[in-house]
Amino acid sequence: MGLDLLFKSLLGVGICLLAFGAAADEWQPRRLLEFSLDSCRGWEANAAPAQGYSDESVNRSDIRFRETRIGTRFRLQVEAMARVELEVIDRGGGPSRFVGSLYNSFGDPLVLVALDSNCVLQVARQINYSEHGQATSIVALDQDLAPQGEPDWLNPPLVPVVPEAVKPLKHPGDATPLRVGMVDSGVNYLLPEINRRLARDDDKRLIGYDFWDMDDLPYDANPVNSGFFVQRHGTRTASILLREAPGIELVPYRYPRPDMSRMQALIEHADANGVSILGMPLGSNRLEDWGAFARGAREHPHMLFIVSAGNDGRDIDERPVYPAALDLDNVLVVTSADDFVRPAERTNWGRISVDYLLPAERLAALDYSGKETRVSGSSYAVSRLTALVARMKMARPYMRAAEIIAELRKHYADQSEAAPDWVSSGYIADPLAGARIQITPLSKLEIGSPETGAGFTLPLEVLVLDPRWSGQKIEKALQTAYDILVQCSIVAGNISVRAVSGDEYLRDLSTGSARTLLDAAKSEQVTIVFARDTRMQAQFTGEAFGIANTRMRPWLANSVWLMLDVDDPGIALAHELYHVLANDGAHVETGANLMQGRTRPDSTALTPEQCQRARVIGLANGLIN
Repeated sequence: MGLDLLFKSLLGVGICLLAFGAAADEWQPRRLLEFSLDSCRGWEANAAPAQGYSDESVNRSDIRFRETRIGTRFRLQVEAMARVELEVIDRGGGPSRFVGSLYNSFGDPLVLVALDSNCVLQVARQINYSEHGQATSIVALDQDLAPQGEPDWLNPPLVPVVPEAVKPLKHPGDATPLRVGMVDSGVNYLLPEINRRLARDDDKRLIGYDFWDMDDLPYDANPVNSGFFVQRHGTRTASILLREAPGIELVPYRYPRPDMSRMQALIEHADANGVSILGMPLGSNRLEDWGAFARGAREHPHMLFIVSAGNDGRDIDERPVYPAALDLDNVLVVTSADDFVRPAERTNWGRISVDYLLPAERLAALDYSGKETRVSGSSYAVSRLTALVARMKMARPYMRAAEIIAELRKHYADQSEAAPDWVSSGYIADPLAGARIQITPLSKLEIGSPETGAGFTLPLEVLVLDPRWSGQKIEKALQTAYDILVQCSIVAGNISVRAVSGDEYLRDLSTGSARTLLDAAKSEQVTIVFARDTRMQAQFTGEAFGIANTRMRPWLANSVWLMLDVDDPGIALAHELYHVLANDGAHVETGANLMQGRTRPDSTALTPEQCQRARVIGLANGLIN
């Protein structure tokens, strides 16, 4: 259809809406669908714009994504009753999607229908409201526009007491748990794992607050892009905080996006309820949004605010993100580190504005649905540092913001050579470090080596992180590795085997937690770690760390890690040991060579040149004798 006909269609549906009442009529989805179908079926992609059409109630605008035009939006205000929108999304020179939406006179979303380019209904959603005008749930509609599935809650009633099926956090005689605030999109307080950890007053009322809707139900919902498809973020950030600081009570806040001047009231509410630590995994590009927060933070110097650097992949010293770029003494700014002790992909940094790098990629978190999911980014770095600070505060309750900041700088200022390139204060390799690690010697292994006439011996320190690596399995892997390396006249030296017990997370390979483990082991020679799994972003079942690839993470140097699911453990071990000895990560494609990109049972040969490099470099680096 031409644009003039489209405008008339918009006016026609507006008249229909007036006829049956736009606010809460059950026919709304049907009328909106008919309108969208008529618009889709009559659309002519090459129609010329209408000339001389003067109805000022119809508005046409471009839809843009990152400066690129992706479609056209048509908007009609029907007197004071309702607003209708039709979005026509372009792809390949023609419309690919038609989205019709209906809003009430207050601008609240009511119904959405989305059609594909063939005018087939793909999505239909309706929002339910309470008698007080508060959105309560989003309902998916089927092809017949009948409700289907469970409602997607927006503001459900809070369970008044801790469910009997869940063990309460507090017991008679326990000390009052530390209250820690999290300012995000709220939390799913219907989940038992969250519900049992919420801070409540003596009357069992929730202490947290929704400064978006201005009520005491801070439920996880962020309709920042569309009221019909809300984002759920706060449950994830809160779940990591609660897991890493198990002794705290959570005070959840839903941030006041409609009116950021309420941030000062939020800070005052937190202070009045004994909250002195606030995690804030949020931010924006608008300085004017954060004036109230800055005033509140300055007026409460004893409180500590832990803020996200953001996830735009930019230097916020040059292109600021707020509140991270504000100059406030009681604010710490964090970003997520990758496996190489650099800001992770898409995360922000700043040698002035950002305080700490810490690992927050591929973390296990509790999703809004209650299922475990993997998350990454600077928001989750906020959760981890907030948990670390909370544990410090529980150990020394007298600590105020300035003292906590000083203590962090004392312990984490020089954790990596790379940190000063990206942040001002350092790299926190392992925010969970501090628990006791027990390292127990195991019986020595007897590894046979043939006489070679050369005196090149390779001593090893072996750490066993998972008991499923049995002594027999380890001995077989080591024997196979030495049987392969003997072709280079490298034979077994002294082998020390120790079992490690401690927190579960230490069983797996990751750059940060490996520091805690290897510092505790105090190994002075090549270390073989028989691990459970890997939490590295690039996941391999065997991984070698020589001097060349550990300049920014020196604690990993000269270590080899094998995971439980590695194929051919002995061949894999020989392969990774060669990488370390030769200080070379290169692979070759010769059919029988050990150093192919993927190990195979029939590929164990090394060339004389490869052997020479392993001996020369290994001797120079003190790895072989």
